[in-house]
Amino acid sequence: MFVKSLLLGALSLGITTAASQTTVDSLTIGALDFNPYLYQPFKQYVKCPATDRSDPANPKPIPGGLKLAYLDINPLAKKTLVLVHGWPSLWTTYREQIKFFGKDYRLIIPENRGFGDSEHPVNLNGSNTFNDFVGDVTCMMDHSKVTKGVCVGNDFGAQVCWEAGRSRPDRFPAVFNVGTPYVAPVAPFLPSSALAIVNPHFSYQIYLGDHPDLAATEMNADIRKSIRSCAQTAKSGVPADFLVSTTSFLGPWNAYLAANNLTQIPASGIMSQVVEDYMVYSYSKQGFYNTYNGYQYLNRKTTFDFGVAQGNLTIPQPTFTLRPTADPVADWIALAVRVREADYLPMHQTAEIATSHWPHEEKPDEFNKILSDWLISVKTYF
Repeated sequence: MFVKSLLLGALSLGITTAASQTTVDSLTIGALDFNPYLYQPFKQYVKCPATDRSDPANPKPIPGGLKLAYLDINPLAKKTLVLVHGWPSLWTTYREQIKFFGKDYRLIIPENRGFGDSEHPVNLNGSNTFNDFVGDVTCMMDHSKVTKGVCVGNDFGAQVCWEAGRSRPDRFPAVFNVGTPYVAPVAPFLPSSALAIVNPHFSYQIYLGDHPDLAATEMNADIRKSIRSCAQTAKSGVPADFLVSTTSFLGPWNAYLAANNLTQIPASGIMSQVVEDYMVYSYSKQGFYNTYNGYQYLNRKTTFDFGVAQGNLTIPQPTFTLRPTADPVADWIALAVRVREADYLPMHQTAEIATSHWPHEEKPDEFNKILSDWLISVKTYF
């Protein structure tokens, strides 16, 4: 009934989409593909404080802050989940969780700064720390009068949720993340170049961090190709040398296309055409440049320094890491051991799932059950 009432409300506002011909009787869960255009009535906008660190020695507030977008779904629910997306992704990555958890939980889903309708500081390198992202999320929560919520993150969103749990345990009483392990702010600081030595498939981060202009030119030239390059499943796979180049992001895919006489990366089936079209439309608003904020040296170093200054390395509240076992980005199990994740998470649980990088999209039923069961087990904490 949640999805049915949602779609009826959207249609009553006169929003026309590819699914506008759907009959009222068919507007039930599972009766049609998720259509992000129908969720526009649930998109909220708020001005949030932001800092310009283009001169690191003289940070200044950005006049008027940043206008940020987020979705607020099922606002009458008593418990809240905050779903933070990664890169190159969007709030639509949680479409199956919206359908499943939106019946029982309030969902706050940020559109991260620099993505879609959310503004971004002019300065890319330095003005977008993980703490800035946490501040964005708490600003959205304040705007919605939400005092606390479980932070759920994937990819870059997982790093935001780890920092949210570490720095603001008063607002985030539990953290559930996919893949990315918790890395405590313990010296020495490791830049992307050092991480790439540990795991060569992190080398793309050097390219996005050191050459954002080149990367943006490359990826903006074909937004659909750029999205499809990462939106793959364990079954569809990616070129073996994908993500290991420090001079090109799409180069391995372009070589694959040329070798197979193709002009476009085949769709993996992880999302519908409607969802993919919406992502292309959203990324066309600003392009990719501002979305590289998670890979810039000063953003990462300033985040690290903030954690060191705060001094709290441990996340004492309940935490969970779901580790994809067929992810081309990393062997998350081995990486978690290497960074000693468990040493800093006293109430930590883990599980594994046989997917690529996006388990909540690739195997949503299995993902939703794991998350749901864990939420029930920690319900007294939030």
